[in-house]
Amino acid sequence: MLSFHSAGKAGIEVAMDAKTIPSGVNWIDALRPDAREIAFLERTLGIEVPAFETLSEIETSSRLRSEKDWLYLSIPMIHLADGFMPALTPLGFVLSKDVLLTVRFKHMKAFDDVETISRCLAQAGGPGVLVAILEVIIDHVADVLESVGGDLDGLSEEIFGTNSANVRRHKPRDDGEQMRLVLRKVGRNGELTSKIEDLLLGMARMVPYVAANAAPYLEAGIRAKLKSLQRDIDSLNDYETHLTDKIHFLLDATLGLTNIDQNNIFRILTVVSVIGIPPTFVASMYGMNFKNIPEYDWSFGYQYGLLLIALSAIVPIIWFKWRGWW
Repeated sequence: MLSFHSAGKAGIEVAMDAKTIPSGVNWIDALRPDAREIAFLERTLGIEVPAFETLSEIETSSRLRSEKDWLYLSIPMIHLADGFMPALTPLGFVLSKDVLLTVRFKHMKAFDDVETISRCLAQAGGPGVLVAILEVIIDHVADVLESVGGDLDGLSEEIFGTNSANVRRHKPRDDGEQMRLVLRKVGRNGELTSKIEDLLLGMARMVPYVAANAAPYLEAGIRAKLKSLQRDIDSLNDYETHLTDKIHFLLDATLGLTNIDQNNIFRILTVVSVIGIPPTFVASMYGMNFKNIPEYDWSFGYQYGLLLIALSAIVPIIWFKWRGWW
């Protein structure tokens, strides 16, 4: 699907058999273009529309290149389907002095806001549209990182805060389910920040490339905005690094608490098994049934044996309690 936009106007109708695009169109958005639409773009713009495989390549030379008067750019964008883990999908830009072509193959939440760009865009031409789109993407990334930061604060309170004391009063099975839920939340946030890191890395490479290779036709205002975008990207990178460190800390803390709980369980099992050894020894000793065991002839031999078994269990319990091992 192709969408044509100009400064102050969105959704311009263009016939696929037209020989040229209308004058004033400075942004063409191609969402999953079919063969007919690709042929139209290549005929009217005189370019080669990049395919999905080309945009997905990770080499810098493939993501950032120039041919004639056009710059071919691509960055990985986050595609987050409902109920699924975040995934990366390529977003391609083909930039000239007058026109920007965006090529994407998935619905991107950031582009829901991009529909307003054509109505509020002050600068005409491809670079102005590119800067406006990048600003929207950066704002969206900042919102996502803020959301991740809020989730991590909640997880930190759940692990270390006053509410975490209630978890220890649950049954071990409920405690395990709680820990698994925390690990899933930490893992999802870690996966999301990892994808954001890839996106910010791509943008950090693309912005200086555009500033250098499109310099002959960049207006002073566009250059200033590109520098501002670079500063925003650097600050988001720093914040993303901070969140990544926090995710690793929460992950280590969760695993550490799980190990502590497991050690407590094993300690209890060890104490119980040790307590059971003396009674077992006494019972097995009097279960040998030799004729010369004198206790067999006592009137209260059975009661004596039970008392000895009980004492052999109680004494270790008192000892372990006194030593603080239980």
